[in-house]
Amino acid sequence: MPPHSKLEAQVRQCRGHFLAHRECRSLPTGTSRNMSEAAGVLRIQSGYIRSSSTKDLGPLEFTGKIAGGLRLDLRRRAPFYGSDWTDAFRPENFQKSLSTILYLFIAALAPAITFGSRFLDGTNGQFGVLEMIVSTCISGMLFSTFAGQPLSILGATGPFLAYSLVCYDLAVAMDLEFMPYYFWVCMWCSLFTILVSIFDLCALMKHVTMFSEDIFAGLISLIFIIDGVLPIIRNFTDNQMSLTSAMFETLLFVYTFGLASYLSYFRRTPWLIRGARNLMANFAVTIALVSASALAAIYSTETNLRMLTVDADFSPSLTLATGEKRNWIVNPMGIEKDFPLWGIPYAILPAIGFAVLGYLDQNLTSVIVNRPSNGLQKPPGYHLDLFIRGALTLPACAVLGLPLSVASTVPSITHVISLTTYEVKQLPQGERKVPAKVVEQRATNFLIHVLIGCALFMAPALKFLPRAVLQGVFFYMGIASLTGNNLFDRMFLWLIWDPAKYPQYHYIQKLPIKRVHLYTFVQFICLGILYGLKEIKETAVVFPFFMASLAVIRKAMRFMFTQEELELLDGHPAEDPDEASMVEQVEQPDILNLEPVKESQEAAAEAPEEPESKL
Repeated sequence: MPPHSKLEAQVRQCRGHFLAHRECRSLPTGTSRNMSEAAGVLRIQSGYIRSSSTKDLGPLEFTGKIAGGLRLDLRRRAPFYGSDWTDAFRPENFQKSLSTILYLFIAALAPAITFGSRFLDGTNGQFGVLEMIVSTCISGMLFSTFAGQPLSILGATGPFLAYSLVCYDLAVAMDLEFMPYYFWVCMWCSLFTILVSIFDLCALMKHVTMFSEDIFAGLISLIFIIDGVLPIIRNFTDNQMSLTSAMFETLLFVYTFGLASYLSYFRRTPWLIRGARNLMANFAVTIALVSASALAAIYSTETNLRMLTVDADFSPSLTLATGEKRNWIVNPMGIEKDFPLWGIPYAILPAIGFAVLGYLDQNLTSVIVNRPSNGLQKPPGYHLDLFIRGALTLPACAVLGLPLSVASTVPSITHVISLTTYEVKQLPQGERKVPAKVVEQRATNFLIHVLIGCALFMAPALKFLPRAVLQGVFFYMGIASLTGNNLFDRMFLWLIWDPAKYPQYHYIQKLPIKRVHLYTFVQFICLGILYGLKEIKETAVVFPFFMASLAVIRKAMRFMFTQEELELLDGHPAEDPDEASMVEQVEQPDILNLEPVKESQEAAAEAPEEPESKL
């Protein structure tokens, strides 16, 4: 039987159940009901219709049951697991998937190397670049295989770097070996993370609005932008290289960013043919990176460029007092001296901070990835994501002595953007770029992290990548991730002094501009405080707790703004109601009158076409 015939049979059966149920309800009191109660018809996102007697709870709803949300996440994602591995290799998706893998490989490897070098300096050689690459590889492969939202990219983040250094200082202050202490911190954090996922505490994220999302996403974008351009500026201030080399690195930085930005919009230009334009746009960052590296290779003998360095020696960074490298497996009771038992509960406090920070990092990134404006069709899995991180990735990092990896906002947003095909929609207030199709799967995420692991064996080839080119990719990712961030959209309004030139955002049309600026200023202050807490070593310990307090600050803003103002400023832009109602009428069939509709459609199809009028 063809698939559409099965679907029609199911619909007719559901129609019969519904009519029988309606007839039973209309019977007088006391009448014997021989007919069974009709089950509710539930249309799930996969397109099938099934019977269900239970209430369908949302992904961020409390179930009131142990692991209830986790089980619902598994139930939602299970039907898509097969297509998650095959959709990337469909002919219409293969080119975009391949370009995404190559782009995100470099985009995820560069932060791993950058943050790894900072871990090496900040922890006095306890772990470094090699451990960060291994952590990104293992955590990403585990997460992409089992997680509920495989579009999220795991890696190092600025907040986790700052908090890891706080953890190191706590160990040094109590004269504890860092690696065993770090093991217990990670294991406590693993326990807390699992408990959070089991008791449906991810549902608390429903109280987090775009006020907090935009601040957090803006913070991570700001970190990428500053970390991208700051080394280029320091070339001129630190006097560690010649003026010629500093100028050439600046040229490579600008060239990489400019070419990647231009080629990413090449699809909209009239140049070449459509297939060539799509190819150039899909591989924009790869083309910019390869061409900039080739340009650097031509003049490498005349300039002293800083090149990418990856240690080819596959051994941990920590050197023991005997001169030997530590073992890959961390001994939780001490490596060079006995670890005291009181050190185990002493690890609880930083573990709570790591758990809070991981909860916010992971869930805020997932919320941003799952925004309706991104056009995703497959369901999310917030509880499942956190459980996989707590049960698999955290213990792996603890046992091997690796820096922790978490969902990184900018690479995750970049991953979604790279897999999305956009179309320009004409609206009365102007044009709007909307997603037409997203290649939702887990194969690209998995292969990206496989390549990151293979980078350890590609050290001879990676040494030809200039650091300035990677800084340009960093900067491009930070700028590109600002797209759709309402905080920065409103901050740009500060530079427009002519009200007639304001973009026709929905809140500008309905609110006084002073109220919009006041709301933006509050967000800007919160963003500045977060960045300051992260950068100042002494205050980094309170960073995750202030980030968690953003939801409380948002609740308190109801004393500064009316409910209508908050709904306009802190809500997703409303779709055109006429268009939405039209789509709803087209996409929702009348299951009670399926046969008449079907007959009318068949009659319309069989009716002879009217001849075109010719003038």
